[in-house]
Amino acid sequence: MTRISVEQSMRSNVSLPIVLGAALACLAGNAAAEVKALSRANCIGFINESVTYERPQFRNFQGSAVTRHVPLGNIEPKHAFGARNNGLYSWRFYAGDGSDPERMVVHGYHTWVLGGRVFTQSTSAVDCQLSEW
Repeated sequence: MTRISVEQSMRSNVSLPIVLGAALACLAGNAAAEVKALSRANCIGFINESVTYERPQFRNFQGSAVTRHVPLGNIEPKHAFGARNNGLYSWRFYAGDGSDPERMVVHGYHTWVLGGRVFTQSTSAVDCQLSEW
């Protein structure tokens, strides 16, 4: 083998891990895009919630959703809820309630695991955000 062919061979072997790593990062990003997170506040006047979900295919994933409800004008939360299935596998993680007569700011914290990677997202809402569904 000539010196030139050895150098070319080494270059192609070095670039292969880089190409594979980039491809894996792209695939993980596409997988993460299928899971969505949202918070909604004051729907029908009293429903406040944070949801982590996978649609339209309804595939199960490991995840969680936590929601904090803060009355407008306050800095301390009135209460917080976690989804009953946090840490398990499901297509949907719902944390919320329908017991708040006052207007709320809703803060959500969402996690999910895909392809061995952990993703997190924070959400916030002061309205129903119906366009998210």
